[in-house]
Amino acid sequence: MLGGLLALGGAVGQAVGLVLSKKGMDGMNAFSATEIRILAGVAGFSVVLTLFRRWKPFLGAFRDVRAMKAMTLGSFAGPFLGVSFSLLAVKYTETGVAATLMALTPVILIPATMIIRKERIRPLEIIGALVSVGGVALFFI
Repeated sequence: MLGGLLALGGAVGQAVGLVLSKKGMDGMNAFSATEIRILAGVAGFSVVLTLFRRWKPFLGAFRDVRAMKAMTLGSFAGPFLGVSFSLLAVKYTETGVAATLMALTPVILIPATMIIRKERIRPLEIIGALVSVGGVALFFI
C-alpha cells in the first residue's frame, strides 16, 4: 500500500514538474533549465537532510569510492542527460507525447538489467513490458 502511494506521488510530481518546466522554459535552453532543476533539487534535499538530521550518514557515503564512481556515472546519465533530453522533448513536442514515451523507462531497463546485472527476466516482466509498449502504440494510432 505504501509503495503504491509513493509511486502515485512520484508520478504526480513528474507530471506537475514536466508541465511547469515546459511553461517556465519558454525561450530557455533545456540544459540551463536542467541546471536550475538540479539546483532546486539540491536545495530541497538539503532541507530534508537537515530536518531529519541525516547529514552525517550522507557525508559518510562519500567514503565508498566504488559506489561513488557508479553514482557519478549514474548522475551524469540520469539527472543531467536524461532530464536535459526530457526537457528538450517537452520543449519540441506535446507534453503528453513526451511523457508517454518517457514512461517506457521500465521497458528499457529490462535489457540493461540482463546485461549489466546479469539478472534473469521472468515471463511476467516481459508481459508487463509488452503491455507498456502496446499502451504507447495505442497512443499513436
